[in-house]
Amino acid sequence: MKRTLMLSAACLCLPVALPAATVSFGSDLVNETNSVTGVNVTIQPHPAWASLTPWQWISYADTGAGAGAISPPNSPGMKRPNASFYELLPDSAYFIRLTVFADDTAAVYLIDQDHPSGLLLAPANWRQDGACAAGPIGCQPGEGLLLEFAVNRFGPALLRFDVFQRGRGPFGLLYGGQADVLHTPEEATVLLVAAGLLWLWLWRRGRKTADNPLRAKPAQGTAPQTQRREALNF
Repeated sequence: MKRTLMLSAACLCLPVALPAATVSFGSDLVNETNSVTGVNVTIQPHPAWASLTPWQWISYADTGAGAGAISPPNSPGMKRPNASFYELLPDSAYFIRLTVFADDTAAVYLIDQDHPSGLLLAPANWRQDGACAAGPIGCQPGEGLLLEFAVNRFGPALLRFDVFQRGRGPFGLLYGGQADVLHTPEEATVLLVAAGLLWLWLWRRGRKTADNPLRAKPAQGTAPQTQRREALNF
């Protein structure tokens, strides 16, 4: 009986004990949009740009390197980006680890239930070198910005990247990260139902064993009968 109770308690605790999952996301045209055309596109990166496999450099149009690419004009000011890009974070995400590159630079914001107007996570870097911003957030290897931050998991959450053109030439955004997410309500329901069915099976099995003492203790009564037969034979 004690063993059955311990197994039952373990089953009921199963949905709580399971660890949270980690979901990868990044600039891959999925769950993304922008303020210019609405539809993001992948672009050919400049040879000096960093890479972040498997994610790709993106923009609102062909603003990368190569034939046919266009070069946006320089941004008119620190509060007027050439384009804002949006990434919808995974459902029930509560903690984010993120790496960002941009040409020429970008500011990063979190939009969630606690910050509906946007929380500035990182400002744009206005110091320029020969390619883009000098250091994070820039475009070259070693100039990516690493961010870690919490998210309100109740309701949708977005990342906003305000990307600025500072020195003409190619223009784009590259990012990728991981989101720690809780189990969805559907997953938790399935786990709870499975735990309940297992508890019921263990409980019924314990009842059957308790209602049949001969089955539970088959050796009872055997020794006295043997002793009586030995006494009669004597």
